[in-house]
Amino acid sequence: MRRLAIIIILVTGAFGIRAQIKENSNYVDSLSLKIGDIKEEVIKIQDNFYVIIPYGIAGNIGVYISDNGVILVDDQWAVLSKRIRELISAITREPIKTIINTHYHFDHTNGNLAFGPEKIPIISHKNARTRMSERQVMPTYYNVVQNPYPPESLPTTTFTDKLEFNEKNETIELVYYKSAHTDGDIIVHFKNADIYHTGDIFVTYGLPHIDEAAGGDIYGIIEAVENLLSQASDKTRFIPGHGPVCTKKELQEYRDLLVTVRDNVVKLYREKRILGDIIKDTQIKIHYENKGGEKFIEQVYRTVEKHELQNMLEKK
Repeated sequence: MRRLAIIIILVTGAFGIRAQIKENSNYVDSLSLKIGDIKEEVIKIQDNFYVIIPYGIAGNIGVYISDNGVILVDDQWAVLSKRIRELISAITREPIKTIINTHYHFDHTNGNLAFGPEKIPIISHKNARTRMSERQVMPTYYNVVQNPYPPESLPTTTFTDKLEFNEKNETIELVYYKSAHTDGDIIVHFKNADIYHTGDIFVTYGLPHIDEAAGGDIYGIIEAVENLLSQASDKTRFIPGHGPVCTKKELQEYRDLLVTVRDNVVKLYREKRILGDIIKDTQIKIHYENKGGEKFIEQVYRTVEKHELQNMLEKK
């Protein structure tokens, strides 16, 4: 009977939060009407490598200028596609030839709705394409609904583990990280330049969002970040999903923050402390005493609970 109770908790724990908030079906459409006013800035990282940084709810776009076209990593919003082209035209005359989606979320992929119908090839992980093709509800992001993309706006190439392709002067490696920010996250490594685009596995606005309904997991985010750190040098540059270009130092600080949260929640969970106490104690430890921190710690609590219960099942 206890085994059945644990299974029920595992199944309902992350998804029971969906019932707490009414589905927000209009958020993406209403935001797209306002997003056209945001400021964007093109920052050069090194020759042929740039990032388009938005100052609003949109993801960073990585820009690589190859000898026969431009490769974009993420494409923000369809309504911004004209501006994105204008920003790119200021640094090169080459056309956009390929787009890579780091995961399925609208603030990184809504631009597919503009670029896809133009027959520009789009690459993503298989799971990300599946989620873009189906209606998604994000309980841990105010129950925002992302509607299915039309067939012409979906990724045209997918993979399940790793994909590598070669340009004249660059090797580009796409690596899948299971159950991190979502279940379809990839990190894009421009190997010769040693530049990574991390998608939302790494962000600099503070604590990340864990898309639990889409397979997100704090353990997976930490594992992905630690893997990146093991490969990086002081010369490596990271384009986060949101925020300025970073070095290994900032990524290490981010990792340490996440590990502090995770480990403290695990410790207090095992001491059978109640959620409210766990949140307060963890917020004090990370000096992040606001509602954003509270929401994130609740997410971590649920993923920790899931792992702890799974461990109990495995030991039986």
